[in-house]
Amino acid sequence: MKSRFRSALFLMALFLAGAAGVESTVASPSAVLTSCKGEVTVVRAGSASPAAFGLPLNDGDEVKTGAGAEAEIMFSAGNWVQIGANSSMKIKGHPAVQGEKTEAASEPKTAKKENFDVVQNFLKLKNSEGTSAIGGLRSGEKAPVLEPIAPSQTRLRSARPTFRWKTEDPSTELVFTLYGKGKKMWSTEVSGVTELAYPGDAPALEPGVTYSWTLETADPLVSPPLRTTACFFEILAPADVKTLDTDLSKLDANKPGPVSYHLMRASLFFDRGLVHDAIVETESAVANDPANSSLHTILGHLYAEAGRTRDAMEALSKGQK
Repeated sequence: MKSRFRSALFLMALFLAGAAGVESTVASPSAVLTSCKGEVTVVRAGSASPAAFGLPLNDGDEVKTGAGAEAEIMFSAGNWVQIGANSSMKIKGHPAVQGEKTEAASEPKTAKKENFDVVQNFLKLKNSEGTSAIGGLRSGEKAPVLEPIAPSQTRLRSARPTFRWKTEDPSTELVFTLYGKGKKMWSTEVSGVTELAYPGDAPALEPGVTYSWTLETADPLVSPPLRTTACFFEILAPADVKTLDTDLSKLDANKPGPVSYHLMRASLFFDRGLVHDAIVETESAVANDPANSSLHTILGHLYAEAGRTRDAMEALSKGQK
């Protein structure tokens, strides 16, 4: 079980590394477009073209917005710039040249650069590379009547998770079972609900151990019997949680616009294997910019990583519009 879960995390890291490798021969951009709404264009070498979410920007590029449009740019120094309607900005390597309010001087430049790199890597999820990992989602399989939602193929910050699932009939009596350390650890019957909080009197969950859980029908006379696939998860080590909290606090101290803020949080979570948290944050980003097809594509990839086939297909279809 452990090797299967860690292999999934390794494939995610390999995908990001592969995507980064495609651009390894290209100089690091000065900035990246992290939000793009309405008519936004980029003038490069005298030629104008439509802007796109996640587009790398270099010195000399000019970002222009039309009526009712807006854009948000993250510079390699870690600073953010928001551009309103009927405006333009020429990239010069650092937003202070544009008159943007800079961050506190006490924040290390290395931390800003690391944040920029994290955003760049996370944005690469929207690329077409790596779609073979979700090729099976387009086979038109029948939607399951009992579908696990979370936690699934993820790490968690809390050792007392809440398990969630979808079902056509919540009144169906189900048996929830948790496995760990090669044995059944805890089991209980549930009915009339679609979530279950792991109780305080259940066996404690330890960092570094791979756990799995399943749901199945309790009544042996139910035909056909229903059973979910096994969902795997691990608990994040306390030291890693502390480091994550520090990074989240730094982000809150220099909070960008809502879409970029949620995407930045998602990238921090994803970088640590916290796929479920990354999904929650990306869902919030989509809620703030529902017309952004690239956000739907990112969300579709994350759903696929978590084994949420139906949700992944729906999000990816929106990403193609």
